[in-house]
Amino acid sequence: MIRLGYVCQSLGMPEPSLRTAQLGRYLKGLVELTPIYTYNAEYVRRSIAHSAALGLTAHRISSDLFPLLDIAPGARMLVPDLRAVRRAAAHGDVHLSNHPSQFVVLSSPREEVLQNSLAVMDDQGWVMDLLGAQGSITLHGGGVYGDRESTAARLREGIARLTPAARHRLALENDERCWTVPELLEATGGEVPIVFDNLHWAANPRSAPYEVELEGALRTWPAEQLPELHYSEQWKGKPSGAHAQHITGRGLLRFCEEVDEASDRREVVVIVEAKQKDLAILRALGELTSRQRARLHTLVPGLAAAAAPQRACLA
Repeated sequence: MIRLGYVCQSLGMPEPSLRTAQLGRYLKGLVELTPIYTYNAEYVRRSIAHSAALGLTAHRISSDLFPLLDIAPGARMLVPDLRAVRRAAAHGDVHLSNHPSQFVVLSSPREEVLQNSLAVMDDQGWVMDLLGAQGSITLHGGGVYGDRESTAARLREGIARLTPAARHRLALENDERCWTVPELLEATGGEVPIVFDNLHWAANPRSAPYEVELEGALRTWPAEQLPELHYSEQWKGKPSGAHAQHITGRGLLRFCEEVDEASDRREVVVIVEAKQKDLAILRALGELTSRQRARLHTLVPGLAAAAAPQRACLA
């Protein structure tokens, strides 16, 4: 069984953007965080409900859900009650995950970068606890800084300094330049779950064979956690590894079939990373023939469940 989802913004629903806050404006007293936090909490509730209605039972929440949370004094006191968000996720059976920005680096040789990264991870773990979210907080390994062995040691040390809420959810992802799945396995001793990203695999010249990386990543996930994977396609004309606006229906179906086989039919999560978010998935589904769609519905039961009422209305 596969849970399919997308990233952060729901472009197919009204008012599809989160509200943000710039540090400079906040420091000048030009930004009030409370209404932003209140709006964004309701936004994520609507977005989860929107996902569930489409049959997409996985959703990546934005790490900027509560902007400046790690910087503004007392910001945690401004975060509203999130029980309505938790109820929406439970009602729609939606798996929630998180993916902080590339600036969150646990292997950095600069202590100030590490301290900032630990603060962000602390906040994200705290938010995930409030949401009752069981999914990962996924990070990249960061750079290599000319010495992979020393960087791997710093990565392990950074992981050891995480708060329990962040450490329990931490997952690492292969990237297009610095870290393949085997390299992350070696760096962490296989003690951290690894998210396999198909586009990063294709873009990284040091990647091991596809099956080796896919199956190797899946084996790192404990039985009590759902393995997570990322799917996207190359944006033509852009640098290698750039996510396209859309994905193809055939590409998505093929990836889901590969994942289902490699995972031995274990329940997993596939997050589509496309610029057009939910609209990219809907467009991909529209490209499939009826037979292809039936194959995908077998793999992704949420899609079939959401499609059933639509077919009944048309009958």
